[in-house]
Amino acid sequence: MRLVHEPANELPNKGYRPLRWLQLCILGAVIGLVTGASVAMSSDPGNIAPYEYSLWRWQGETMPGALARLVGFDFRPSQEASDEEILQQYFSYTTELRNEVNREEPDLQRLAEIRSGRASYELQVEHIIRNHVTEAIETAGVQERLPFFNDVALTWPPVEFRLTRPPHVLVISPRDQIMRMSVHLLRHDLTVSQITEIEQQYEQRGDVVAHVVSIGGMAAYPAMVRSDRNYWSIVETAAHEWVHHYLAFYPLGQKWDTRHAITLNETVATIAGRAIAEIVHEQYPMEFPAGSDGSWLTRPEAEINYHEEMMQLRMTVDELLGQGHVEEAERVMEATRLYLLEHGVRIRKIDQAYFAFRGAYAASPSATDPIGPKVERVWELSGDVETFLVRMRDITSVAELDALLRRLEAIQEA
Repeated sequence: MRLVHEPANELPNKGYRPLRWLQLCILGAVIGLVTGASVAMSSDPGNIAPYEYSLWRWQGETMPGALARLVGFDFRPSQEASDEEILQQYFSYTTELRNEVNREEPDLQRLAEIRSGRASYELQVEHIIRNHVTEAIETAGVQERLPFFNDVALTWPPVEFRLTRPPHVLVISPRDQIMRMSVHLLRHDLTVSQITEIEQQYEQRGDVVAHVVSIGGMAAYPAMVRSDRNYWSIVETAAHEWVHHYLAFYPLGQKWDTRHAITLNETVATIAGRAIAEIVHEQYPMEFPAGSDGSWLTRPEAEINYHEEMMQLRMTVDELLGQGHVEEAERVMEATRLYLLEHGVRIRKIDQAYFAFRGAYAASPSATDPIGPKVERVWELSGDVETFLVRMRDITSVAELDALLRRLEAIQEA
């Protein structure tokens, strides 16, 4: 049964807007293009053209299938096994793939066999997870009602993602503060030496740092979801990227031109995506045989509290940079990286750009932005996904967030 949560009276749902509905199909088709354009406008390609990722090619290859499903032609891939058996087989291959890749001398023939077997299940897995996330969104009540047919509700935009290898993201930050100066999309198949070369191109200026980051997903349309992850991570990433698609039709999702707007978008998507994934857990509980959920079996367990270490490091770095002690902050970051490595946590590089990227996710341990706790508080006072998204989708600044919180706290105390 679909649960429908009525938003609080003081913050009404704006409801149906005729012009917006006339534009829905067009907007759904260009979400990814807008995302790509936003990234491109903030970029300074420099000498990295040979390494750049073509978002236009991604859209050209994936949009036809997405549009077909958009108008109702959603053909379920043929399958002889149950959904659970397909998921178990696919993620068993993923675990085997991750372990083989991380061997000192991977068996190339075995890698090819694993990838081939895994690829044979990919379309079916996408279909299963897409349906599970869609049903979770329906359960959460985040649906639009058709004009003139109020009894008909649908999930908009439709859940669309592909299991793939998302591009790397190159983040540029000043050395003397933690801030995204620009971002660049790079090919996913870069070697460590190529990544190092790209970073050094920028850092030779002396006043900036550059960091190439691997990402789990990207809200093009269809969204990109990194395939070499465990089952629940993929479910949560698919839900996270859908929230970005949803927000694209509202003021928050249309505003990415300030640090606070980026942090608001990412934090809302993190919280709502996590909640939608939890509904999937409840509706479709999955049990994987030991060592077959897509996790890396040979990863050593960390001997320290990673979250506490990163939070403390971020606060220390903020303080040192605020005092103008740039070189000391950099020494502390490198010393912490080596300390983490000794205790089972491998991070290739920690610098100002690393925190500039991770800090946008204000619900993460690398963030100290007060936006995170404030948005978390809105979530606590909302109680469900629909109410939370309705309240947050028009918030585009810290001032508006503060005003919303004051209203909600006053209602809570009344």
